[in-house]
Amino acid sequence: MIRVERISKTFGRVRALADVSLEVGRGERVAFVGSNGSGKTTLLRAMLGLVRVEGRVTVAGVDVAREPEIALRNVAYIPQIAPPADAPTREVVGAVAALRRTTVERVGVRAERLGLDLDACAATRFRDLSGGTKQKLLAALALAAETEVLLCDEPTANLDAHARAAFFEEVDARPAGHVLVLCSHRVEEVRQLVHRVVELKEGRVERDTPLDRLLETLRTFRVEVTLRPGGAAAEALLVGAGFGPSGPMRFGALCTQSEKVAIVARLVREHADAIADLSMSEVEDLRLERPAADAAADAPKLRLVKP
Repeated sequence: MIRVERISKTFGRVRALADVSLEVGRGERVAFVGSNGSGKTTLLRAMLGLVRVEGRVTVAGVDVAREPEIALRNVAYIPQIAPPADAPTREVVGAVAALRRTTVERVGVRAERLGLDLDACAATRFRDLSGGTKQKLLAALALAAETEVLLCDEPTANLDAHARAAFFEEVDARPAGHVLVLCSHRVEEVRQLVHRVVELKEGRVERDTPLDRLLETLRTFRVEVTLRPGGAAAEALLVGAGFGPSGPMRFGALCTQSEKVAIVARLVREHADAIADLSMSEVEDLRLERPAADAAADAPKLRLVKP
């Protein structure tokens, strides 16, 4: 459905995208994730033909750069930053509805589901609306178009809890063959919406994986070990692996699933007699880049030490 072929983009000396290739098939729901500056928004904008790039992007076989009016005919877009339109909201809605071959009434229905009364803001200049109201309106306009492809850049960033839940319901109700592609810097914000995750880093695809597999790698565990007196060798192993003291003869660390299995297996295998207590608990932490001091615990992150 959407094919990205070896696209690159530079802004001055900054390499925003570097030889990126990927495909999104019919019915797929994909998230572009990564930290700020990773290239995810530039990639999404390249798919829309909003930035010129080296390489080629096609939608349903049509080149976006050469025939955008055909390639993007069945594509809707929810931007992260709303355009500074000076016209009254009613005129913006009317113009977009006409261009997207939908009706103001359909936009109103979607807006109401998101908690927005179009009549209440009809006379207000679009640029004067609050950030949350703009986001609701942009989402309503895109959803009302009922296009086969929906591209979104941080679509829930400015939405309240009610609007966010309504947006999730709208996306879930889209036909099975429709495509969803969205950008986010946090996996937890998109895990209800997508099945596949493309992680970008420094303009390149770092990994492209099913969501459930990525969530498995991002699971974080708090491991706590209490040692018996005389367990100096076990203590040396834990400290060397990044465990920090959390009480008398007690040591703790944050680790991933694979790290947890490795360190616990080695500890039990080599120092079972020195263990007085061992506990493991999962920590909710779905960030792709975790800070050194996590809010869930102040212990250092685990470092595996080879035997």
